[in-house]
Amino acid sequence: MSPETISPESRELLTQLRNLLLEQHKLLLDRERAEYERINGPIAGPGPFLGLVIGDPHFAWLKEISTMVVEIDEALSRRSKAGEPEAAALLTQARDIMRPREHGSDFQMRYDKAVQESPDILILQCKIERLLER
Repeated sequence: MSPETISPESRELLTQLRNLLLEQHKLLLDRERAEYERINGPIAGPGPFLGLVIGDPHFAWLKEISTMVVEIDEALSRRSKAGEPEAAALLTQARDIMRPREHGSDFQMRYDKAVQESPDILILQCKIERLLER
């Protein structure tokens, strides 16, 4: 295998991680939307919601996950020149970012709160941790 190629094992691991991150992102988005609507009233549909997700500070912390998904997608793309070092770096980054902490980055602290308050988010967090232990 050439050094430029991501191994099949790493490719599978990154694909599984990407899928779990997307699920977690959806759960967190739903949670944040409910909180936003509780404070500000109903959001008038998918277009306005997308605009809020992209530009409103209330949702900004979730960009950590969406950015990671995009980086994984880019690494796994057929046109990508990413190799094992890049795959390993993405996994290391995920291990750091997806670690809920009472005292950490803004994302980690908010994520910690979400994990503590939502059984569904906690279950996915456990799946993410198990996957990243490999």
